[in-house]
Amino acid sequence: MKKFIIIGELSIRHLLPFSLAAAQIAYNMVSRYVTGDNQNMILDLFSTSLGIMSVVFIPYIFRFANIETKNEKETGNKKCLHYFLLIFIFSIYSLMKSVSQKIKGNEHELDRVVNPLSEGPFVNIGVEILLLTIVSIFFLKYKYYAHHIVSIVAFIILGNICDGVLGYYPKLIEYGLLANFIQLLSLFADVINYYYQKYMMEVLYYPYWKICLGIGSPLFCAATLLLIFVLVENKSDIAIVSQFYLYFEKVNPGLIIGKQLLTLILYFITTSLSMLNIYFFNPNFILIGFHLPKFVQILIDEEPEKYYSLIFFALQFFSLLIYLEIIELNFCNLNKNTKRNIELRGILDFSGENGRDSTAGRGNIDINKDYFIEFGENDNNQKETNIELRTKSDLGLSSPQ
Repeated sequence: MKKFIIIGELSIRHLLPFSLAAAQIAYNMVSRYVTGDNQNMILDLFSTSLGIMSVVFIPYIFRFANIETKNEKETGNKKCLHYFLLIFIFSIYSLMKSVSQKIKGNEHELDRVVNPLSEGPFVNIGVEILLLTIVSIFFLKYKYYAHHIVSIVAFIILGNICDGVLGYYPKLIEYGLLANFIQLLSLFADVINYYYQKYMMEVLYYPYWKICLGIGSPLFCAATLLLIFVLVENKSDIAIVSQFYLYFEKVNPGLIIGKQLLTLILYFITTSLSMLNIYFFNPNFILIGFHLPKFVQILIDEEPEKYYSLIFFALQFFSLLIYLEIIELNFCNLNKNTKRNIELRGILDFSGENGRDSTAGRGNIDINKDYFIEFGENDNNQKETNIELRTKSDLGLSSPQ
């Protein structure tokens, strides 16, 4: 019997985006409940920047071979340009994010979440998925097919339904045109930020731990300048100065130290996972880390009578998995042009008749000792266009040793 929904090509690496989502949820919980509404932007900036930059120690912790690539032999001027663009793009994104939250009156939200997309209207992720798709087409020449379009349309429609159920649209209108426009620009800067990091790793061959050092350094410099300012202007009535000193009066020293250590550790984890997601996949997989934390947000922030919105949330997440080809729709040729099936057709074209083997007498093609390609024949003795990669254990065949 033909299955209408099948699992796409999976590997142990596909745990990375889900691990990123779990780390995002953990950080959101720490930020919400360790010190509550009492936040110290300067201390959090220090912990955040140090957590991001500490990723540079990963090759020493795990003893990776620091192989000198062709890129490492390039002139210093080119390296400086590459890292300057990285820092510039990341700084623009961070600035736009800060300005947007300031205009909305939600500046404390910046201290509570790794990325505001994980706690905000679903429409923001809808815009992000569109921008990720458009930028990837022009920037890295990615191709998208029918199943991508279907899943994007479903994702956006279901996200709009969720926003309507949860009453997010009145809040967006209340923020005003300027705040929403800057929010849109920050989303675009976020997409450029992720894809430039991908470009540095995939095309320029920079190791991700050095990229983390680059994006953490402007945050550390900003925290240092702000600290110098509040120490010099310690008697000023400016909000950032008064809140800095008031924080130490209101919050227990043990909680302060504990929160900063947890922030550093969790940012080390989330940044590492984010970079590995970008390195092994494409930045679109980051959307899982943005989307799943919203499930926890709805359970915490919304009234129980609005929990039925989780139905649309689940359907939206399902459409996201189709977009990422973790799940395939096996009808109407919607999975004809998934990455997995394109590669399988390439193997068939390369193998030709010489690569044909008679696994279990069914005219299949052996790939290795564990996998084979299966294709059937219809009544007219024509090959079906839908081919499938299967394990030999499916047919009860033992793998040769």
